[in-house]
Amino acid sequence: MTRAGNEIELTTTEYALLEYLMLNAGRAVTRTMISEHVWEQDFDSFSNVINVYVNYLRKKVDADFEEKIIHSVRGVGYMIKA
Repeated sequence: MTRAGNEIELTTTEYALLEYLMLNAGRAVTRTMISEHVWEQDFDSFSNVINVYVNYLRKKVDADFEEKIIHSVRGVGYMIKA
């Protein structure tokens, strides 16, 4: 994956999460929606795994840029805004 011409290496799970967020760009997705589409298995809704992977993505995709594309939507989940 690239952003502004910079190559960004992602793990399979990071890529799946980013892809799901991008497919729903401009729309907030819940943790449940993410767990069902990225992990595709029973998921402990109290786990912080989604938060951890969103933070991994932020470090790789947003860290070097002033304009952030991955946003938290308080009380809902996450979304990508360009």
